[in-house]
Amino acid sequence: MNSLVFHESRDVNFMKPKAMVALSIKKVKSDWAAVDFVDKETGRFHRIYKYKDKPCKRVYLKSRLAEHLSGYSLIEKDLRSSLVWLRKIDELVGNFDGKKAGSYGVGRDRETYNIVKGLFVAALTFYGKGFSKCEGRPVKLERNQLAENYRELPDLAISYRHNFAAHSGAKKLEFVKVALVVPLKAKPGKPLPMIIYTELNQPDLAWYSKGNELWFIELFEHVRSMVKDKVNKLSEKIMAEEILPKDPSHFFK
Repeated sequence: MNSLVFHESRDVNFMKPKAMVALSIKKVKSDWAAVDFVDKETGRFHRIYKYKDKPCKRVYLKSRLAEHLSGYSLIEKDLRSSLVWLRKIDELVGNFDGKKAGSYGVGRDRETYNIVKGLFVAALTFYGKGFSKCEGRPVKLERNQLAENYRELPDLAISYRHNFAAHSGAKKLEFVKVALVVPLKAKPGKPLPMIIYTELNQPDLAWYSKGNELWFIELFEHVRSMVKDKVNKLSEKIMAEEILPKDPSHFFK
């Protein structure tokens, strides 16, 4: 990603670029902080780092391990977004299965369920990205990386992603039929009333629950926890194998 280049400065605005707007301030590891900015005119992103409220310099690492760390970080962000959307669904409709004796229902509040559908498709799509090869991501998740008791549900989530969120597939989760409709009884000699309807069936949500836990939320949290562990271990490995054995000045030549 391109970033803006700034001359060194010691003013009270802490090198804040002109026409830049702060997006967020992230506190990391107690004394560290990161401040994100975006240029209002160009849309370019820039981040400033601080240590104990003092400015820092940075250099981008280029190695196989750094590329893998980047990939897992993107996957973790996708899962984080997916969880936000699933929790919003939970807020809108609650534990849907737990409210009914059967497994299926009709969402008649279309304003709510159209939003639910969009959130569900977005969550499935971002979840599925982690298990797919994506340009610019040198890593992807594999089913066998998950705890054994979580391996069946991911298959279901990916199936829904392939057959509903991504495209209509063999499982026919969505379909439409064209029907000619006439009255069951008609008066002889009178014109027969008729109309054509399309019977469209497209699910809004596949909401699986287990007790008080919503399975998709539980699953996504498990996958994200595994990815966060990958990120932490890769960060430690890069520090131990690629940075500490060299003098730090090596990276800032």
